[in-house]
Amino acid sequence: MAMDTLKDKAEACYDEVVDIRRRIHRHPEIGRSEFVTSALIREKLEEYGVDKIESPVPTAVVALIKGNKGPGRCVALRADIDALPVQEETGLPFASEVPNMMHACGHDLHASMLLGAAKILCGMREEFCGTVKLIFQHSEDTLPGGAKELVEKGVMENPHVDAAYAIHVLPDDNIVGKIGIRKGPMTTSVDLYDITVNGVGGHGSEPQKTTDPILAACQMVVAMQQIVARRVDPMETAVMSIGNINAGVAPNVIPSQCKFGGVSRAYTEEVREIIRQQMFAIAKGMEGVSGCQFDVYHYYGYPAAYNDGELVDCAQEAIERELGKDAIIELERPMSFSEDFAYFRQMAGVPSAYFMLYAGHVGDETYSLHNPKCCVKEEAMPYGIRALVSMAVHYLNR
Repeated sequence: MAMDTLKDKAEACYDEVVDIRRRIHRHPEIGRSEFVTSALIREKLEEYGVDKIESPVPTAVVALIKGNKGPGRCVALRADIDALPVQEETGLPFASEVPNMMHACGHDLHASMLLGAAKILCGMREEFCGTVKLIFQHSEDTLPGGAKELVEKGVMENPHVDAAYAIHVLPDDNIVGKIGIRKGPMTTSVDLYDITVNGVGGHGSEPQKTTDPILAACQMVVAMQQIVARRVDPMETAVMSIGNINAGVAPNVIPSQCKFGGVSRAYTEEVREIIRQQMFAIAKGMEGVSGCQFDVYHYYGYPAAYNDGELVDCAQEAIERELGKDAIIELERPMSFSEDFAYFRQMAGVPSAYFMLYAGHVGDETYSLHNPKCCVKEEAMPYGIRALVSMAVHYLNR
């Protein structure tokens, strides 16, 4: 009797994976509050018979599956499990039952696919050496990010992780089941800035007796655009966006304080540092020009995710062998969003690679990730499961 293929195994567990996905989707939980989600994950891992389960923090789950072909390297497969503070508008029969909370970024699919991969890998121990470390990570969408905390807790050790992979679903008008890959930068870094401008308020008819913080803030907002235009190499990419500005309560009163904030994004640490330095330099210059006091609060967000070339090659070999050569889409550009998966490389020095799973869409329109109407196809999950399993086994057996 012929042995089941990985495709057969993924199809056999499809209904279970869909059920898990819908259970998680109905009960979304914000970062660091994923208690029900992590309990379900632990329950399933125990059922599947993994070798070890730990919770380095209350709502993350880490498991080991050891191959029976002997000792070897350790590869990590990571899935984020947290939801977003979004009121769902998909109209799905299994829509969120929690007000103002939704899995709008596909993390319900990520967790479910990794559980499907865990079930299959537990039945494939005779086919690989070394260890697969499954990381069900909390709080990806809530700064400072769960990955950073897990690295600090030693998750990339005992056993030491030699390589790390992750897959993220991506809505698309037509494509389902293909894997988007690229070498080098894959996502941007993100940094947050909050600026408070303190001046002297007064009557709008006598501006000469005030030190106007609104005017000073607006001048800085304009000046900040020269960071990208004149301080960053035009062959590099940088984004500096202001998302809020607040001051005053009456049209005829110049207030004494104005606050504004924004984010910066880049693909390299060098550009990231240029932006940071320039923000403080512009604020200092504006103090002299305006007479106001500028207090700049800079919050380091996630670094840029960088895909290791050798890991990408290894994964491409595995995916093409399992899904076919036409299953690979080589991305011309990196993604513009940010991901704390990058900490596994930056903090722990672990080579890593992060890919996109094209997952189509449900309904007449395609909505982006984080949109309250975002809904991708569950039919993409078997492809993600097969990619995860094949990448891990191929890496360990090389």
